[in-house]
Amino acid sequence: MSDDRQFGPSGDRCQVERVLSVEHLESLADAWNALAQRDPQARIFQSHTWLCTWLRYHHCDRMEILVARRGDRLTAVLPLCAHTRGFGPLSLRVLRFAADNDSDYCDALSDPEYPQDLGALWTALRERADWHTLDLRYVPERGYTTRLLPAGDAGILVDRQRHDIAPYMDLSKDWRETLPKRQRDSILRRTRRLRERGAVSFEVATHPESVGEMLAQMAKIHVARWQARGQTSMFCFEEYRAWLQALCLRLLPTQQLYLCRLALDDDPVSIGLYFLDGRRLPGYISTFAANYADLGPGHILETMVIDDVRARGLAEIDDFGRGGEEYKLRWAQEANVLDRFLIARKTAAGVPAFWWTARIQPLLWRYHHLGTLAREARRRVALRRL
Repeated sequence: MSDDRQFGPSGDRCQVERVLSVEHLESLADAWNALAQRDPQARIFQSHTWLCTWLRYHHCDRMEILVARRGDRLTAVLPLCAHTRGFGPLSLRVLRFAADNDSDYCDALSDPEYPQDLGALWTALRERADWHTLDLRYVPERGYTTRLLPAGDAGILVDRQRHDIAPYMDLSKDWRETLPKRQRDSILRRTRRLRERGAVSFEVATHPESVGEMLAQMAKIHVARWQARGQTSMFCFEEYRAWLQALCLRLLPTQQLYLCRLALDDDPVSIGLYFLDGRRLPGYISTFAANYADLGPGHILETMVIDDVRARGLAEIDDFGRGGEEYKLRWAQEANVLDRFLIARKTAAGVPAFWWTARIQPLLWRYHHLGTLAREARRRVALRRL
């Protein structure tokens, strides 16, 4: 669906187009991938494969992906989804990045030869009256979104918050040299204890059958671990399992999938899902069997992943993904800052929504146990609806 308008001075204009269906999005694969190749800040979470697969398996009220094009060439992408909150006259239309809760980094895509075209997408979005608020989460501190919003717009409210961090580790040096001695010795000692129990193997999935097998084992172990804590694993949801499998199978032939398993006598000890994103290795999900918990199997798996990736020259950065959990910080040397942008129209509906999301929600999120309870309540309600 075209916006039927062009933006920019005469002779230097782009056309803005709205993408409202997965079928339309599928048709843009080649142009989207070419843009991602040109964009030095592009991540796998803004890739055509990631978003198109996610949108096929997840619900949002409406896709609202905006693209700028010059002929057949895409020059900017703002991948949004519309969500309705509330009912009837009290309902709000909120725009968020597509797949934000299942992505570590969210942002736009921009062609370095036409950086102004991203601004045209904001202009087109700002001129529309069919949204109340924008809730843009997990934006890198120096991402495009940070430069997207013009200053001095009297018709909107804007709030920028530090939302999360994403720790990472430089793989140029051996982890045996960079980890603190106590941590390193503990991992080596536990690895020896694991090997004393039987035959230890480490395998990376290389064909569809092994992908399906490892994901099924991961789901079983993950569900059991979360149930033991009285919580609901995302693997309890069929659409999540189906999406993850479809995603992995699409990434496998492009050599962007790194799904691995640590086993003892063919019994899964720990399984990890990573991606190969340029020279980065984003860690997405890992889990381990409870009967090996005393050995710290997640850390043993991480050492084997790092050794394999370094030996094969697959990545230079081990990215642990968003979240400042203590186990990540044991490994990481630095962290990327992730921001949240809240934008609301100065209307009777937009202003109260802005103050709720910008001021009250962050107070609740400071208390981790409250967030955990809220997440668990949402998941249990969703399970009852299945």
